[in-house]
Amino acid sequence: MNHTQVSKQQAMADAEAALIREVRRQEASSRVQLARRLGLAPSTVGVYVDRLIGEGYLREGPKIQTRSGRPATVVELNPQAGEFIGVDFDARLIVATSIDFSQQVQRRAQRTVLTSDTTPDVLAKIEEVISELARPAALLGIGVAVPGAVDSDQGIARHYEYIPGWQDVPLVARLSQRFRVPVHLENNIRSFALAEQWFSQRPAVSNYVCLGIRSGIGAGVVIDGQLHRGTDGLAGEIGSWPCVVPGSNGAYQTVTLESVASVRALLNRLTDEVRRGAQTTLRLKRDQVTLDELLRAAQQSDPLVLRSLQGAADAVARVIAQCSLLLNPDRVVIVGPLAELTEAFLEPVSRSVDQYAVPQHAKKPEIVAASFGDYGGALGAAALAVHQWRRC
Repeated sequence: MNHTQVSKQQAMADAEAALIREVRRQEASSRVQLARRLGLAPSTVGVYVDRLIGEGYLREGPKIQTRSGRPATVVELNPQAGEFIGVDFDARLIVATSIDFSQQVQRRAQRTVLTSDTTPDVLAKIEEVISELARPAALLGIGVAVPGAVDSDQGIARHYEYIPGWQDVPLVARLSQRFRVPVHLENNIRSFALAEQWFSQRPAVSNYVCLGIRSGIGAGVVIDGQLHRGTDGLAGEIGSWPCVVPGSNGAYQTVTLESVASVRALLNRLTDEVRRGAQTTLRLKRDQVTLDELLRAAQQSDPLVLRSLQGAADAVARVIAQCSLLLNPDRVVIVGPLAELTEAFLEPVSRSVDQYAVPQHAKKPEIVAASFGDYGGALGAAALAVHQWRRC
């Protein structure tokens, strides 16, 4: 096959991928509507649509009324055309979900990450959950939501301090070789932002921030409907954002946001308090306060836990107020287990933002919990693989 033929096939694949993305964006589309939105001749779109129907990626749906009075046939996605898998993980949990060609969730799986797990252990568990969900004949692509710094173009997970040895991990090369499908990499909080954009039932907004509070802290920023990654893919790495807090001697000190408000920091502080004999309903399990214990005690209004959460909420609120001055987002979506604590965490965050926001220069954003719990990052990663897909 010569260069001209390869270029023509590439152009055709690009056009068909764009057509399928347009069908995804609009629930009811006729051939004429697709041609208009894509800026192509109706006859050209007709050829593409007929070929994609013949190959099982699209199918004809019901007829819709048009202005001319002649009903037009809707073109829609064929759910049976194949499946995609998305994986998300941090230092405590790996979750995965499979979705069909029309982006409907099919199956889910998860694995616990142990404190003793090293990089090879975590990689093996990622491959396990993919294998558990995958139907090899149907698998079309994989998306992986990775904590920490990511080079999406090179397919490399650069750094994550909470998994020993997690440095320049060639995830795309490893997983694509193992599963023989395209693999796409994204930062996990940005993947949550994609899930909010593509799956949430909330009214759509064009400017929002997903603030992920898990083992570490990061942000996914969407500006004018587009995910913002930054020049080197480092946008949203706000765990080291400086926070001023009162020290033990009464003087104020500057620390990082992650050391104040991450789940890991909260659990470590509460563990220290319990060991020192603080009055609390918290119980140590294997000499450590667990996340389940924190959530239980918070829901039962344990005073020690509520004070700790208030301190974290105050630090998070200061960052939200500062982000509002910089980005003017319509919405801030809190991601992670603390988002389950409406009265103990989300409401204190909102009240503190009222204190720190400057009305003349910043509008307080809507502050909400993520729509999809632990599986939001996996869902966003799967959808990323869907939207990057093209027919071979």
